[in-house]
Amino acid sequence: MIRFPVDSVLSFRVMRISAILLSFVLFFCAQLHAATRSDSVYFFLRGYLSEALGKYDDAGDYYRKALKDDPGSAEIRTSLASLFVKRGDLERAEELLNEAITLAPANRVALMILAGIHASKGLTYKAKALYEKCIELNPEDTEAYMYLGSIYIGEKKYSDAITIYEKVLAYDEDNIIALYYTGRLHGEAKDYDRAKTYLAKVLEIKPNFTPALLDLGTIYEIEGNLEKAVEYYQGVIAYDPNDKKARSRLATIFIRQKEYDKAIGKFEELSDLDRQDLSLRIRIGLLHYEKARYDEAIQQFNMVLAGTPDNYTVRIYLAMSWREKGDVKKALEELGKIDPKAEEFLTALKQMTLIYIKSGTIDEGIKTITGYLPGMDRKPELYILLSMLYEEKNDLAAGIRALEEARRIEPKNLEVLYQIGMLHEKKGESEKALAIMDGVLAIDPEYPNALNFVGYSLAEKGIRLDEAETMIRKALIKRPDDGYIIDSLGWVFYKKGRLKAALAEIRKANSLMPEDPTIHEHLGDIYSALKDYDNAVHHYERSVILEKDPSKKNSVEQKLRIIKEKK
Repeated sequence: MIRFPVDSVLSFRVMRISAILLSFVLFFCAQLHAATRSDSVYFFLRGYLSEALGKYDDAGDYYRKALKDDPGSAEIRTSLASLFVKRGDLERAEELLNEAITLAPANRVALMILAGIHASKGLTYKAKALYEKCIELNPEDTEAYMYLGSIYIGEKKYSDAITIYEKVLAYDEDNIIALYYTGRLHGEAKDYDRAKTYLAKVLEIKPNFTPALLDLGTIYEIEGNLEKAVEYYQGVIAYDPNDKKARSRLATIFIRQKEYDKAIGKFEELSDLDRQDLSLRIRIGLLHYEKARYDEAIQQFNMVLAGTPDNYTVRIYLAMSWREKGDVKKALEELGKIDPKAEEFLTALKQMTLIYIKSGTIDEGIKTITGYLPGMDRKPELYILLSMLYEEKNDLAAGIRALEEARRIEPKNLEVLYQIGMLHEKKGESEKALAIMDGVLAIDPEYPNALNFVGYSLAEKGIRLDEAETMIRKALIKRPDDGYIIDSLGWVFYKKGRLKAALAEIRKANSLMPEDPTIHEHLGDIYSALKDYDNAVHHYERSVILEKDPSKKNSVEQKLRIIKEKK
């Protein structure tokens, strides 16, 4: 949300000075006509001096004495009300201001202060009415326009706010604040050309007005003109080397451009400006991780953890860095430091599971995850992780038992049901798998994985192919870039005899998942049907290399031998 740069509720500095000057002049003039008011003038001036020195109790006493000597004074009431505002007693201030306005309806200072009080209470309709009254008294009351505009901004009525600022520009065309906020509001409305026009005008008047430079940089960044955005952000830094926002935006652009070293440089500069901001060290560490500089990443994450050892997200990043560096033991050690009661703990367990699978220490993983069950037996996620380890061990029955425990906890957990179906399919129990997937779709007819499973199963059998295509297309709406689902659509086309359409889809799937053995097998089948035997051999050979299941590998090898005989 755009915010007005001056506090529109309690900032009365300018108004207060005007009030004092006005009151002094009024009192001084009054002295020329009524010597009986000399005590009132004296007490008022003593009150003003006490207020200036921060002696609010004394100031209040003097103002009340002045008011006692001059009970019809709207100006004294206004000054006393301003004092109550400073002390936080808005109700008493409001009461005095209403009295002052009753006595002097054109008392601009009282109108403005009361409007600010109403705005602070959220009574914006009352505040707007008072600002409009000030403008009625003086059609060129810039301050009233500005506060009125800020209320419209707070209400997100941007077109009304623009209208207000344009009224200021009609009589003061070089008013920087009005120009700036008109530009910002056009930016909020995504009218970037008009926004740039107003912001450029601001910079013509004041070239070092950094808010306008920042906003222009943001607009060019949104439009994709990163070179121009960088130019404006660097302009901000040239005027104010300590500006954190400009450096942060530059770093973000460099990340988008995958210029990670430049981004690291900007974050290092930000860190030099604010040593307490550990989030910068985290970003630097993640960029080193992205560049596979794991030693540097580990160093950054350790620096953060030295100051905030309970930052478990960073500890997970540290564990991932150790894992990628090849030190599985240290990775598991870091993950083991995470409190099981912390919300990051499940993420830590997922990382542990991946490490156990990748390192081939499946039994150790099963023992570790099982050890956490007594304290977290209402968490189905643990049983899902346990089933993954059993599946990797090829103990499918144990994997299904683990998932059934998860289903006992959450009977309608779609991920659990889907995984049970997948393990039954892997066991060769296709009918059980289909029945479970039908159950998933009964709960959620749009669940993409189940739609894909049923659709692909129908395609494999060569039956109800139109229904299979409908289901798979439905799944693709939810997951348009899912390589498995794209492959399924291609396989339906293959079964329908639409070989060119099948080839196009499955090649797309292969580009997304180049290491999937089934997709390579499908490509081999299509190229074989198209009598493009060289490509068929290539993809069958890739499938054989990638396939882990012995029976599937044997099936592809047989296809490969047949094709080689045809060449």
